[in-house]
Amino acid sequence: MYVNASIDASDLEDIDADDLAELFEDLSIKEQEEFFRMIHKDTKPIERIRAILSNLSNDEALKLLKELNSEFKSDEEWREVTKNINGDNK
Repeated sequence: MYVNASIDASDLEDIDADDLAELFEDLSIKEQEEFFRMIHKDTKPIERIRAILSNLSNDEALKLLKELNSEFKSDEEWREVTKNINGDNK
């Protein structure tokens, strides 16, 4: 079921990061890409990644980076993901 709702950052004050990550994982790839396009459109991807990683402990950040490294095997795949996040459909 699809629900169109507007959520303010203050609405997330009582939500645990693990709960938010679980909700995000339930989204399809297309929905995840749309989510990234909807937030921080003016922020560069590397800045977004740094902001996300800065909110994690060193162990969590390292685990996430290792997981990302195993998921995306080539620079071409990274460029494609970045284009999708930025909304570049060229």
